[in-house]
Amino acid sequence: MPKLIDHAQRRIEIAEALWRVVSRDGVAAASVRDVAAEAGISAGSLRHVFATKEELLAFSMELIYERVAARVRTHATKRDPLRRAEAVLAEVLPLDDNRRIEMHVNLALVTEAAAHPALARAGVQAHEGLRELCRGVLADLADHGLVAASRDLDAESMHLHALVDGLAVHLLLGHNDRPTRVRRLIVDHLASLR
Repeated sequence: MPKLIDHAQRRIEIAEALWRVVSRDGVAAASVRDVAAEAGISAGSLRHVFATKEELLAFSMELIYERVAARVRTHATKRDPLRRAEAVLAEVLPLDDNRRIEMHVNLALVTEAAAHPALARAGVQAHEGLRELCRGVLADLADHGLVAASRDLDAESMHLHALVDGLAVHLLLGHNDRPTRVRRLIVDHLASLR
């Protein structure tokens, strides 16, 4: 009897193959043929799962955001609000190999957004999601008296969003910014809001 294929799992495996190709060779090398070879399937099999390259790119980008969101949810039960905030924000920073690959691929795909409307939509959704995450972190801290009442949460959300984005790029591209220092900057910034 032939082995049944888990369609959802196959989509994830192909997306992860795309991540590897993009990480190693760049977006330009992410042809259907090369991604299929990386996934160990034929180009025809890949096309049965993703009808177009744009669909594959958009799914791959959305999978990154889903994984980040899943990791963020694991910190909801942390009791200390400042540690909870630090842990949540750390999930969007490239502090380990997995998060570094996610960030690298995300940035590479965002640069392709002008040519792919689905990527543009996914990029905007991620941008808004990160802003909302920052606002949620700050609202939680404010609920615990850790943000001064005089602070404008919308402005502070934008500030925190810019800080996190900038630090993520520093970690990804620079070799002189240590993860421990970046985490300390986040904690110091959050503490300064009291």
